[in-house]
This record gives sequence, C-alpha cells and structure tokens, in this order.
Amino acid sequence: MPADALDLIRAAQTVGGPALPPLLACWLTAATAELLAAIGDADHCRRTLDLADQALPADCADPELPYLLLAPAHLVRWRGSTLARLGDTDAIDHLYSALDGMGATTTLRAEAGLRCDLVAALTASGDHDQAVAEATIARDLATRAGSVRLRRRLDQLAAA
Repeated sequence: MPADALDLIRAAQTVGGPALPPLLACWLTAATAELLAAIGDADHCRRTLDLADQALPADCADPELPYLLLAPAHLVRWRGSTLARLGDTDAIDHLYSALDGMGATTTLRAEAGLRCDLVAALTASGDHDQAVAEATIARDLATRAGSVRLRRRLDQLAAA
C-alpha cells in the first residue's frame, strides 16, 4: 500500500517539521522517493532522490537515533534500488558502486538484495547474460542467508 505509506511519511514530515533530526529527515526523504517509484511517479521520485542526497548530514551518526544507519553508501544503494524499480538503467552504475562499497560487515541478505536489484536493472537494459550471472550469485547468497523472500523475488524476475 505505497500510497498509504507515502501519506504516513508526509504526515511525519509535517508534524516533525524543522525539529526532525537531520538524519531522520534524510531517511524520510529517501523513503518518500522509494514510494514515489512504487506508485510510478518517476520524475518526482528522481527529484526526491536528489533532495535526499542534499539532506544527508555530514555526520551520519546521531546518538538520538542509534538504530538508524544511513551514510552516503546507503543512499547510493537506495538510489540504485529505487531507480531499478522504475526500470531506469541508470540504476546499474549506482548498484555496482554500492556493491563495490560494501564492507566486510555486509550481510549475505543485504548483498543478495542488492544483486536482485541489479538483476532487475540489467534485465531492463537488455543485458540478459549479465542479469543471469547476477541472478546466480544472488540466488546462492539468498539461499545461504535463508531468505525465502529474495529467492521468490528472483523467481519473479526470471519469469518476467
């Protein structure tokens, strides 16, 4: 129910206004872009992704928000994932950049999810050989992570 989620985020932004911690405001902006992609508003989505990039504070660690992890690398991945949802081939560069930036602490599930986004973007670009290669890696990671949801997503991407 992306439209309902978008309404909730916009309400939170309105209620919080300028009192929102900058990190949370940035996260809400990126989430707004993702939801705009889900409802098919591509132009507004892209502008909102740019706003999220601009809103990211220099210090991404906020002691008031210890469970909110958001840094430039996360926004690159979020942008790539969101653009992939739109079928935008610009997603590929962002996703490969995010993949290159993944550190040793990255979970199997996170990498599998990123590679699922790559499969979608590569398929949209017509690069089926590379999409199959990424799907193979993603399926292995999803299986090792025990992610039924990601394996199901790969099945849906393969059927499309």
